[in-house]
Formats: sequence, C-alpha cells, structure tokens
Amino acid sequence: MKILFFVHRYWPSVGGVEKYVEQLSLSLQELGHSVRVVAGATEDGQPVHEVRDGIEIFRFPAYRSPIRCRWWFVRHQHLFGDADVISVSNTHMLEYFTRMLGPVVSRRKVFLIRHGMACIHPVPESHIKRARRSSKGVAGVAHDGLFIENWLKVSPDICPNQGLSPSVDDLVSCPEPAPTSAVYVGRLEPDTGIRMYIDAVHQLVTKYQRPFHLDVYGDGSLRESLTAHVEALGIPVGFHGRVPHAQERFKDACFAFVDGRMAIQEAMGRRRLVCAGYVDPLKRDYICGESFSPYLLATDTADGIAQIVEDMISNPLKRQLIVDRAYVYARSLRWEITARSFLGMWESKLASAAMRTGWIRQKGLNIGKVPDRSRVRA
Repeated sequence: MKILFFVHRYWPSVGGVEKYVEQLSLSLQELGHSVRVVAGATEDGQPVHEVRDGIEIFRFPAYRSPIRCRWWFVRHQHLFGDADVISVSNTHMLEYFTRMLGPVVSRRKVFLIRHGMACIHPVPESHIKRARRSSKGVAGVAHDGLFIENWLKVSPDICPNQGLSPSVDDLVSCPEPAPTSAVYVGRLEPDTGIRMYIDAVHQLVTKYQRPFHLDVYGDGSLRESLTAHVEALGIPVGFHGRVPHAQERFKDACFAFVDGRMAIQEAMGRRRLVCAGYVDPLKRDYICGESFSPYLLATDTADGIAQIVEDMISNPLKRQLIVDRAYVYARSLRWEITARSFLGMWESKLASAAMRTGWIRQKGLNIGKVPDRSRVRA
C-alpha cells in the first residue's frame, strides 16, 4: 500500500504530532508499505525533498504566500494521486488540504487523524461544528484519545493506543533516584498546569520541609513570568528550554510532572511515578479518562500535588506498586500494534468504497455525469 501523510510540520521539528507520524510511518514501512510525508517548510532553508530512514519527505513553502503554496500543490499533485491512502493530521490541515487540492483528489482515500484539541474550555461551538463537518468530508477518522469524542461530539472509526519509541524493552533500566526531585516535560502554557507544579514544589519545600528540586524542559508563552515567579518564591526550579529527546530526562528524577499523553507513557516506561495536574474539566478527561489513567496520580490543585508527592515519599512500597503496574502497561505499547489498527481501518474503508463503486458500475448508473441534452425531446 502507498501511504501519504499530510502534516503541518515534520522532522526536524519537535512535537507530539511530529513524533506520532514519524513512528507510525516507520512501523508501516517495516510492515512492507511505502510511506511518504508532505509537510510544511515553516522556515527558509529547509530541504524541499529528502529521504530519512527510507521515508520520502516533501515540503511545501508554508512560510511563503498562499499563491506560492497553491502553485507547489499544482506541480506536485501527482504525489497525492499516486497514494492509496492520504492521512491528514488535524482538522486545520484537512481544511488547508481541501483548499489546495480538494477538487482533484478523491475523498474516498482521504483519512483524518485528530491528535488532540486546542484545549480551550469550554469548547467553542464553532470547533464542534468544524469537527462534524470534517468527519463528513473523509473516508475514515482516527482519534488519539478517548476524550476527543466526549468534547467534540464526533465518533471515530478507531482510537488506538500510541506506541512507545524506543519500546520499553529497549530502554536501559536506571535505578530510581532519591525521592527529592521531579522532571517536567511539556509546553509552558496555561492549560498544561505548569504553574500548579511550581507552586507544589514551593509547598513541598516550605510546608513539608522537603529538599525538593524541579527541572523543567519545554518552552512557551509563560517562560518569563514563570521564571520571575520562581525567583520571587526562591525555590529550586531549573528551566532548560526545549531540548531534543527531553523524555530521556525522566530518568534523572523520582517523579514525573507531566500532562501530555505521550510524555505520560514515556515516563511510565522509564519506571517513574507520574503526577498529573489538570486545570479544567477538559484536561481532567484528557488525563483521567484514558487507558493509562489507572497508573498515575492526578489532581487539580498545587496542594493536591504536594500531598501526593509527600504521601509517595513517605510510602515507598505504595509508590513502587504504582510504578510497577504502570511499567507493565507501558510494555504493552507497540507502534506496530498502532500501525496494524490504522491498516485495518484503511483497508476496510477502501474495500467498502470499491464495492460501492463496483455496484454503481454494475448497475450502469451515470452518477455525477452531465446528461446528454441532445437526446431529450422538446
């Protein structure tokens, strides 16, 4: 099968969607399928075409004018015509794809992956309408999380678990450090709860008299205000910015302060206890309503996080039990399983489309054709 992924950004860009598509592509390739990626070049100097790990990458000039992008798509429409499956990541890219190439590409082979949401609470009605509209314009839909259906009110065809890369069995085991530190990996934005984690460290240091340290890996709009907040509190929090392979830093601490789906599972695979904070009901469902949820500890306040950490420090056997159960769960995550789930959906939908087309041809129906007016009597 020839599979084409259409995404906003791809390697060397770093992010959850980028990693998801990369690992899914590699697994599909290992299963014997041909994979291409069409992504936006978000800055000047990025190669317009290259091959990485056997996957062809084509970049359209997303940083240039819409006219230049449109011309690129006209010249490269054969990429989309040659594909058996076109998988588009997220609604905004599907809308962009439709504007650029919609009329010339059969929607019977276009599929949508919703990797997440804008995390705006309450969810605007316009987002719900866009989700419904986008579902009707594709052959099939996959969701990267059960919470998406609850809030966008649209049902997916599949909602597979992510894999882990490297897999848990390929990770080098690192002994748990002393329970005096945590690592945060993620965006520095209001919806991630980063302020909550920092305030929890302040309580651990002052209220519980714990020598506790937090290392933050990530960047965002709150970087400057959080730095000033930490300086005012005088607590041991280090900001390291966005770094490649930040998930590897989980091994440096006993606790993982994270709320991102992929980061949660990567911390579990490294035998670190996940403490997740949520700031609204949407993020509560994101954290507490998924397959990984039974294996983490979650709350919606800084005081709650501080109490969780204090309890886990005081009860090492209880902490180890949770960590061990989470590790068993993480071992079950394989990108190959995720890839086979997508293949099952694609093959089923494509076969169904072929059957409908065959039935139309068999019946001799001229659906979509302009009638011959010369044969119509006056």
